[in-house]
Amino acid sequence: MTYRMDPRAEGSTIHRLPETFLNKRGEAILVRTLDDRICEGLVKMYLDFQPRNSFQGLPPVSDKVCVAWVKQMIASGINLAALSFDVGVVGHVVLFPIDDLRCELLIAVLHSYQNTGIGTQLMRCCVQLACEIGFEKIWLPVQASNARARHLYRKCGFDYIESKDAQELEMAMDVKRYHEAISIGVERIMNTKLVTIGPTESCRKAVELILSRRISSLPVIDEHGVMMGVLAENDLMLPSNLTKQVADILTRDVLTVRANCTIARVVRMFQSSKVGSIPVLDERNQLVGLIGRKDILAYYVACL
Repeated sequence: MTYRMDPRAEGSTIHRLPETFLNKRGEAILVRTLDDRICEGLVKMYLDFQPRNSFQGLPPVSDKVCVAWVKQMIASGINLAALSFDVGVVGHVVLFPIDDLRCELLIAVLHSYQNTGIGTQLMRCCVQLACEIGFEKIWLPVQASNARARHLYRKCGFDYIESKDAQELEMAMDVKRYHEAISIGVERIMNTKLVTIGPTESCRKAVELILSRRISSLPVIDEHGVMMGVLAENDLMLPSNLTKQVADILTRDVLTVRANCTIARVVRMFQSSKVGSIPVLDERNQLVGLIGRKDILAYYVACL
């Protein structure tokens, strides 16, 4: 099978930077756009899907019809797949363009991988992709009895719209409003009132700062303002570390972003990690701010 990607997806963030995260079992999962090899794995996923005919009559029960249906989705839609490094393709989400501004969404996760966070991550990546392509509304149908799917869609920003069929509900997401909220740079909302520490300071002083300022970590910067790493509460848990210098135990490999990084990208980083805040650096790697989960929530409350 030769796969031709929709040109609108080629410049997307998810195509350039596939998303990696740990599901609720601690397994590494990769979300990315399709290629020929993944297309073959996608066909296999739907052939292995149990039970068939489980959502709006899909996947088709007949193997032949099922394969044709998957190939049609690949050809006509804008696709993302979730891959387990052990199993292969375990999840799939696709956008079907209705016109230049609207699209329909379909999502499926293998039964053995449901309730592990894959569906939520696929949806979030797909909504971001829809934003970057320029869609303003995403529409989807859902069975009224499918409480799990309805909860997922509501969690990811979809609202109910009027439906004539009580058996099947319609939901939609206003992507334009979402895009306006998350497309600004973090420099607009980051915290610039920073508490930092130098690499030659004592860890005892670091503990005093953490306790007195009621913070959980300290960015470590050198005399030029260049960030060297972060000293977190966990780094100070051993009593013997109190006699050391900050440079001896700081964590050097930390997540950072540039000041022009969008809120959308930072949100994806928070969703894929357990960190509470991310240092913001300028082009000279000097620390200019911190962006935290609460900063984003406060911004949402203020603007939405």
